Amino acid sequence: MNKKIFRWSIVCLIMLFLGGAIGGAVVWAIPDSGSAPSIFDDFNFSSTANGFWHVNPVGATARILHGVLTVSGDSIELDRRLQTDPNATVVVARVRGLSFHKFALGLGVYHSGTISLEFDSDGVKCGRGTDHGFRIDFVKAWNPPPNGKWFYAGIRVVNPYPNPAELAKLANVDADKLKPVTITCALWDASGKLLGSVTPTDPKPNTHYAALDEAYLRTWDSNNKYQVDWIYAGPKSGLPKSLKF
Repeated sequence: MNKKIFRWSIVCLIMLFLGGAIGGAVVWAIPDSGSAPSIFDDFNFSSTANGFWHVNPVGATARILHGVLTVSGDSIELDRRLQTDPNATVVVARVRGLSFHKFALGLGVYHSGTISLEFDSDGVKCGRGTDHGFRIDFVKAWNPPPNGKWFYAGIRVVNPYPNPAELAKLANVDADKLKPVTITCALWDASGKLLGSVTPTDPKPNTHYAALDEAYLRTWDSNNKYQVDWIYAGPKSGLPKSLKF
């Protein structure tokens, strides 16, 4: 074989294998697609710019730098479609406030924040829609807010009808006669120590578990500056072992 042809054959083989390696690295570098049953983002990728999150800013910005998401300004929502776990779904984030006002994470019906944990200037609150309007219960109050300190904030929603066959039998039952979801909100410090939790029941939530189809982060009003190190939404089994939920 001609030496020149031989050398080019070797080069082509190297490029073929190198191309496969590069392709594999690119696939590995893409954030979790968010397909059922979980979402995870550690913000080491441009997930606010590449369509991973739907971003709706109103006088606010969302920027990713050094593996941290920073939301600044007035109002903004980042949401991603989600298929809930059959038994229970959690949303947990490692978060801190640099300028506290209004921040929340939670689960909702598409573009409608239905269940939330608020990380606000006056404390951490558990919010849910009810037949008497949107209601909140405090998980932990503070004055002044702990600027610059990291916390784990989370919400768990339990399905009252995890058996699809049982739910199918209730198809013609009035919605107000169905059992409500069970909501628990919790706050942990940076070491994973539980600082407070609440499971509000009065008034009861009016959210139907089967309708929940997105996880979200949002701020509203003005003068917000919050940072998120990571967010997870999915089955409880996906949480860090240090968080007892």
